[in-house]
Amino acid sequence: MDLGDLLGPLGWMVQVAAAFAIAFFAQTVFSPQGRTFAGVARASAVIALLAVLGAAWVVHPAAGMLLGFFGSRAFGKWRGAQPGLLAGLLAAAVFMALGAGWLIFPLFFMGMAWLASSPFREPAPERAVPVAPVPLPQQAGGVILTKSPAAAREAGLGGYVRDERLPADARAQLAALNLRSQEALDLLRAQGQAGSEAEYVARAIREEYAPNAVEAYLKLPRTLADSAPLQDGKTGRALLVEQLELLLDGVQDVLNSALQSGGQELLTHGRFLRDRFAKPTLDLGSDLRVPVEVKPR
Repeated sequence: MDLGDLLGPLGWMVQVAAAFAIAFFAQTVFSPQGRTFAGVARASAVIALLAVLGAAWVVHPAAGMLLGFFGSRAFGKWRGAQPGLLAGLLAAAVFMALGAGWLIFPLFFMGMAWLASSPFREPAPERAVPVAPVPLPQQAGGVILTKSPAAAREAGLGGYVRDERLPADARAQLAALNLRSQEALDLLRAQGQAGSEAEYVARAIREEYAPNAVEAYLKLPRTLADSAPLQDGKTGRALLVEQLELLLDGVQDVLNSALQSGGQELLTHGRFLRDRFAKPTLDLGSDLRVPVEVKPR
């Protein structure tokens, strides 16, 4: 018997609170608070507490959000997010101890990709020098070059994830964007919101905004795209990572909105169950009084 069984009638309140805790967790880790240790730790502690109280399922969606959190924070300019990333690693250990043991495998491979991207080497800023682009053949010296931009666009975000012309941090963001945008579209269709403004935004991010950002980056000279500053000291790579992070925030807003909509349905069902099955409690101070008969003398 777990703690949720001991709480009895309060168990349904824990389940409802868990749904709101997921929304709070997502809003925290994908906001500026996700760069701070206190913000991530506070949101993770709420998830862990509700899991101990009986909502054991809550650690699984929270663990999935942690993967997206690491994908968007750990690559690129990760140094400013070190406290939040440390809290995220501690939260991952707690979630695995509470039942989300599957989290170890994607975290391991994501860590390998992070190390392979040379995170400790900062490219030195260079002065932008105009260089005439040299057209490259599709095949040279028996080595087949990567797919053309048109072929990558046709393959969708999944095609860009496999495109070796893109930096590793941008490809990790595109992988997270591919999964979460598809999740948002599936969820909105399941809720009957096909054709809504939220569905339009999610589809535009997936099929237009993200591909346009990638295509603009691929048009830069390969020798200067990751080193020469374009604006405010930012290179083409830094600008691409920044734009993809904005799109990840936009998809998360759509998911948060869909979660609130689904949460209302869950709350309504909880009220129905409470009215239908909750048993009245006895007032020991009044209902158990024994009447005393007074006989006349």
